[in-house]
Amino acid sequence: MKKFMFTSLVVIFIALAIPATAFAGGLEDGKVVFGDDYVLESGEVLNGDLAVLGGTVTLEEGSLVDGTVFVVGGSVFAAGEIDGDLAIIGGNIRFGTNAVVGGDFIKFGGSANTSSVQIGGEVITESEFNIPRNFNIRPDWDWDYPFVTVPPFRYSWATNILGYLFKTLMLAALAVLVMMFLPKNTQLVADTVVSQPVLAGALGLLTAFVAPVLIFFLLISICFTIVGIVAIVVLAAAWALGMIAIGMEVGNRLSVATKQEFQPVVAAGLGTLILGLVVFGIDLIPCVGWMVPFLVGIIGTGAVLMTRFGRQEYGVEAPSEEKPKLPAKKASTTAKKTSTTAKKSSTTAKKK
Repeated sequence: MKKFMFTSLVVIFIALAIPATAFAGGLEDGKVVFGDDYVLESGEVLNGDLAVLGGTVTLEEGSLVDGTVFVVGGSVFAAGEIDGDLAIIGGNIRFGTNAVVGGDFIKFGGSANTSSVQIGGEVITESEFNIPRNFNIRPDWDWDYPFVTVPPFRYSWATNILGYLFKTLMLAALAVLVMMFLPKNTQLVADTVVSQPVLAGALGLLTAFVAPVLIFFLLISICFTIVGIVAIVVLAAAWALGMIAIGMEVGNRLSVATKQEFQPVVAAGLGTLILGLVVFGIDLIPCVGWMVPFLVGIIGTGAVLMTRFGRQEYGVEAPSEEKPKLPAKKASTTAKKTSTTAKKSSTTAKKK
């Protein structure tokens, strides 16, 4: 059981942290599939772990997976042999008549029929863990005030964890889209974060205090309500672009540290994923966890505002457009000079 839990954590980390395009190896190096179908045909052997997120897996009869199979939000038809553990979260699985699972079979959500499969380890479902989803917390304060009632605080860890994963994955996916369409803008914001972090943080902090007040007065007014809504959208876009730019810098430094060359889109997606896992994970800590996301957010937002959403490098004035000289004036001046010379020539001829 402990071995499986450790293996599952490793597989989850690999599946979430490394895009499928980063795997250049074949069947000897394992397989990670994102939102796609995967078929292991009869007679084939996969020497490594198989991780699938949002896809369909078919393990034909006579196939062999020499490792762990981990599926999130997909469907599995297993008719071959799995030498390691099989874990599925939020998906469905069907077994063939000759299916074999050498390790443990773990299922969280979804449906599965294990009557026709030979399982060498344990069968573990979500009901066997018996973990409470909600906690009622009442502060143990020694206040002796008869008219003050402290209600219990209801904390749902399951909702917070799901929200944490959702925010992280959505921000990483948004980073990929932004880098596909605005690569230069994102890179310029990232360079500004590195070169001017203090100034960017100061501007972001000022914006965090001033902008809500201005937006509040705009929203309560009748004439400028639309302006307030637009300001909210602009601030949200600035925060998202700032986070993505910082995530891109994380991805670039990870590329240097691992001595692997990542494409800008991959670097932005992977770096933003790692940044989100760390920042939003710290945000789960009560009372003080909000400080880190707030600090990262104001630095990114300040860098976006300093560069005007990545359109202009901070401290460098935009090149002024020189007014082109009008050739018409030159032509008219030349014509005047020609006419004057002609008049002089005619006057001289008359005198002669």
